[in-house]
Amino acid sequence: MRQQGEITVFLSLCLLSITALICVMAEASRTAGSRYYFQVAVNGALDNLYSQYHWKLWQKYRILGMPYESEYEMSQRLSACVENYLLVENWYPMELQSLEISDCVELTDQGGDYLTREVLDYMAYGIWDNLELAPEKGEQLLKDMREASGAGTMTNVYDGQEKEVRKLEEAVERITECVRKQEECEKNIADELADDDPAGFRRQAAEFRKEEQKMDRLIQAYDRQAEKLREKMSSSRKTFDDVLGDFQEGREQLFEEQMNPYDAYINADGSRRQEILTQQQAGRDNCELLEQVERLVDELEEEYEESLEDEDSAEDALSLAPACSLWQSFRHCGWDFAENTGDKEKRGFLDQVKQMVQGRLLELVLPEGEQVSRAALPVSAFPSHRINSESADIINPIERMLLHEYCGNFFVNAVSEEKRQVQYEMEYLLQGKDSDRENLEQTVSQLFLIRQGLNLIHILSDASKRDEARTLAFTIAGASGIEPLVEIMTCFIMGVWAAAEAVADLRSLLSGGRVPLWKTPDDWKLSLENLLNIGAEGAFPDEEKNQSGISYESYLKLTLFLTDIRTLQMRMLDVMEMNIQREEREFLIDRCAYRVDICGKASGKHVFFALPIVENLVGQSSGYPLEAPAWRTY
Repeated sequence: MRQQGEITVFLSLCLLSITALICVMAEASRTAGSRYYFQVAVNGALDNLYSQYHWKLWQKYRILGMPYESEYEMSQRLSACVENYLLVENWYPMELQSLEISDCVELTDQGGDYLTREVLDYMAYGIWDNLELAPEKGEQLLKDMREASGAGTMTNVYDGQEKEVRKLEEAVERITECVRKQEECEKNIADELADDDPAGFRRQAAEFRKEEQKMDRLIQAYDRQAEKLREKMSSSRKTFDDVLGDFQEGREQLFEEQMNPYDAYINADGSRRQEILTQQQAGRDNCELLEQVERLVDELEEEYEESLEDEDSAEDALSLAPACSLWQSFRHCGWDFAENTGDKEKRGFLDQVKQMVQGRLLELVLPEGEQVSRAALPVSAFPSHRINSESADIINPIERMLLHEYCGNFFVNAVSEEKRQVQYEMEYLLQGKDSDRENLEQTVSQLFLIRQGLNLIHILSDASKRDEARTLAFTIAGASGIEPLVEIMTCFIMGVWAAAEAVADLRSLLSGGRVPLWKTPDDWKLSLENLLNIGAEGAFPDEEKNQSGISYESYLKLTLFLTDIRTLQMRMLDVMEMNIQREEREFLIDRCAYRVDICGKASGKHVFFALPIVENLVGQSSGYPLEAPAWRTY
């Protein structure tokens, strides 16, 4: 019997097709799984890499940074980790082709903005008790510090103007003394002529001419000084306009009032200058008159000598009466030469205080026996000097205050109990100098300027203190030629008073005490009597620690508001690198990654397509491409 196989062949073909379909579906599913597996491998490699953060950086500063030597070295580490995944025998055979780093962001990039992000993340989860400066008051504290800095700047402006006014008054005094001597010579000349003494007349005439010739030089010096004062006032006006926006609650009016006496003085001095020029012309006219008198005296002497030769017409004595009569047309200046009745001793005491403050301020405010650190900082090798990038982030005052709190917790300063090789780290954040001493000196000067400004605001806002200063100004100025001089002296006294109080504040802060940011009358330390005693004795009294207010460290935190954010961030990185390098000499903080973007590429191998039955149906394939991007950040 003949057998037929149509059904068997049909069923075989059906089974073959179904098997091929199943293999294709399985391969598709496996391919999708392989892509996911490769992504897991790349992600896992990046996670492994980021787990290798720099331990010392975290331990000392709670900052995460992944150290690396180069992008190539980092790529090799990532590739080795991915290879470990690919060596596993599973349903996902594949071969790594490349692993490229598309972007590597370092802690120092963008002016140190990424450091601040980590700091704010850390501070957000920190538990901080009994903070002297509440972060939520950051905006008001920022305004306070700007106003304090502006007020301190204006204090120096007033001091500079007062110096120029004093020099101008000294020039006027020299002119006045010259005129006074001319008036004395005029009287002496009149007396010699009345006594018919030609020799005495000529001696006094020479003295008068000497003083008159000096007058031109004195007036030229006066004009130069007057011009300097006008230039100083113009510059002061510009400075005032620059800081005007920093004042709060209408306080700009208080400082404007201190400018007005100087304007009034310059206006009044314009009238005085006309009087001086009038006197200069009068001096020239008197010189011409003196020449006429001299010629007349010569003629009278010749006539007298001729009469002696002629015995019949000989005169008993030489008479200079005609010359004396001519000399009576001398032009007098009409100036009042009364001596100034001001208290020069008290003025000297104030000058002494000013000189003390402007001298070695650091030695004046440091506690007795305190030694200044002599440590040096390798500033030229710091990240802030070898990296040039600008900050792009804008942080609000609250975030800025949190950043400052972080600095206070992790960096030491002049009053910190912890001692390090470089002791004034926070001072370096403010000044950026290459020695501890210079950083401390400039920080003390900056704090002095701030406290001086705040103290001046207090004095200007306190009517009783302003009245005290004005009373002392009347005592010192005495019989002044120009009325605004009293107001200028009042301004000078208030400036010295504010400066001396600032010294007392710094002495308290550096000895571990506290000083309120805004003082009340009860917080004020020095009276005007104390101020004069300091000038008389040449020394400040021993400082008692005040326990109300804020500490030296908090003042540093507030002063950081005046430092540019990019500068602050980079200097923080400087200090971190410097301290870690003491233990790890090769450490570089700009070789610590904050964020890494990578892209892995691999070639996947077919599994089910590799069966002969499938290859015959779908064709032979060498593999398929896989790509897995990934990124990580701390």
